[in-house]
Amino acid sequence: MRRLFLVIPLVFACAKSDAPKPDAGAPAPTAPAALTEADVAGTWKGTTMPVGSDSVVGRWTQICAAGACKGITEGSKDTAMSTYVLAGDSSTGVSAPYTDPTIKGGKVVSHWVVRLTNGMATGTGHFNLASKPDSVLIAYRFAGSRAP
Repeated sequence: MRRLFLVIPLVFACAKSDAPKPDAGAPAPTAPAALTEADVAGTWKGTTMPVGSDSVVGRWTQICAAGACKGITEGSKDTAMSTYVLAGDSSTGVSAPYTDPTIKGGKVVSHWVVRLTNGMATGTGHFNLASKPDSVLIAYRFAGSRAP
């Protein structure tokens, strides 16, 4: 019977939480404001760089409204149409197949995620061949701003 009494305090001692207690005086962290269509709609201009590099491989203009964008890459005769979905503080999008002058090998599809802060757009994405949806030709990052 004595052994049982020795085990019970040990069980309660192990169950104690070591997690720090929240500071009652500190303000609760706030979540970023959700994007609205008004935040995204308009004309945006920017540059594209491969992930891990500062070399600009493309300059672009996007004209966006109501869940769709019309994109023009400098040096291309082809217009890239894409659709986007607002998701919290960011937007995700995918283009229809198009010819990009910076990528050889046929029509490509671009998949991207963008965050907008104070009139600036930053994000990442990747290109895949339209004929091979599981391919990844290049992972990229981009930065741009709302055109005046």
